[in-house]
Amino acid sequence: MCSYEKACYFHNMITLGDPIATGKTKPVVWGIAEEFARSKGFSPGDRIEPLIERLGGRLVYLHSGDSIEAEDGSLLVYAPGDFEIMVSAFTGPERDRFTIAHELGHYVLHSDLGKRPIRAARFESNRVEWEANWFAAAFLMPEDDFRLACSRYQKDQPSVAARYMVSPKAVAVRMESLGLT
Repeated sequence: MCSYEKACYFHNMITLGDPIATGKTKPVVWGIAEEFARSKGFSPGDRIEPLIERLGGRLVYLHSGDSIEAEDGSLLVYAPGDFEIMVSAFTGPERDRFTIAHELGHYVLHSDLGKRPIRAARFESNRVEWEANWFAAAFLMPEDDFRLACSRYQKDQPSVAARYMVSPKAVAVRMESLGLT
């Protein structure tokens, strides 16, 4: 997974802990996500990959036969500005975008921007995963902008999804969580 022997050696010496839920409410996590996006100059519809690079992260696209330790939708955080997000090479851009934003949520919320080395993997639905999903939804679809888009497109989920480059399912969940259904 690592491209340089020195980096691999360094990464192998770090113990990655499990992420721990923040216990913050859904609206608080939404606020954190929206503020983080604003502070990084990320706007709805922007490409997320350049932001990950600016933060020091790497996207690792997994193909069949890759290590079982590197499963799709996982995050390895080694230090501030040193993390890897695993993404399947066989999924679509909308799913990848949400997956990347979800893993970014773990990086921000659960590793404190890399200050706490963690390994976050999607094995089950638990509070840590919910928080990362809440972060991803608000990061990609900030509330005020999302409400305007829903009004502009008369709640047509495919049209709203195109605005944010996410799946219609992600839009449906966001609409429900904001009481727009």
